Amino acid sequence: MDFGRLANVDNVDFLLPADHMANEGLFARLSAGRARPQILLGSPQWGHPGYVGKIYPERTPQGDYLHHYARQFPTVELNATYYGVRPDLIERWRDAVPDGFRFCPKLERTISHDRQLVGAEAETEAFIDGIERFGDRLGPAWLLLPESFGPERAQVLAGFVRRWPRRIQLAVELRHPAWFTGGRIPDAILRLFEETETMAVLTDVAGRRDVLHQRVTSRNVFLRFAGNGLHPTDFERVDAWVARLASWIEGGVRSLYIFLHQPQEELNVELAERFAGEFQRRCGIEVQAPRRLERVEQGQLF
Repeated sequence: MDFGRLANVDNVDFLLPADHMANEGLFARLSAGRARPQILLGSPQWGHPGYVGKIYPERTPQGDYLHHYARQFPTVELNATYYGVRPDLIERWRDAVPDGFRFCPKLERTISHDRQLVGAEAETEAFIDGIERFGDRLGPAWLLLPESFGPERAQVLAGFVRRWPRRIQLAVELRHPAWFTGGRIPDAILRLFEETETMAVLTDVAGRRDVLHQRVTSRNVFLRFAGNGLHPTDFERVDAWVARLASWIEGGVRSLYIFLHQPQEELNVELAERFAGEFQRRCGIEVQAPRRLERVEQGQLF
């Protein structure tokens, strides 16, 4: 994720903002059945060659990357669908992953960037028809709006969200700085998201601290976490997030989709290990994280 990335983060204040005061009201309305929460850690893609020899076997052919990825991570932030949806590919991907795996497809750029949600009904219907071929492997879909899409277009966004089918949960990422004036998204948009069970995407990135709105709008949460090459603050931030997310789980949040980003994607393994370890330590919750390959020294073979 290039959005908000900085070359040097030594002087960035990574402190999480205070919890949004409206979360308490949402949590009071959630039926807190205290079901076991679902926490899924994932990467933006499975095709990164840096995973070979680290969590994929040595000499893994590209055609087998998804098979191995899906046995290391339980979800993927599927950016490939931003460039188009091919039903035959979706069916092939669906059949390559185990039960419980979740694809989280990004809405096609024709819808989000070219049309900017206007006059995109046919494209949206085709997108939905395509991703539904994932069947029970389909997680939430997510809409990334361009930085040019500001609050003056709130009614366009509202119309799109209201038309979106409830059978597929939607997550929306806002980027225009005006959405975050005063550190908060307009209440009308947040009420809309809550009413429609739409997730307001949380993005933690060094160069845009304003987007950390801390508002939960659904019993599920969609977090995009951008690390900085295993800078020491990466791990401090993970610990702070686990503390915050643990409090949201206590409030009734049931599913956490946490997508990890690093300048070198293979470093997502270390982030996932830290998240999983902290959830285990703080909450007693076991979270699936990648298992690094055991390397056998040549001398041990004789």
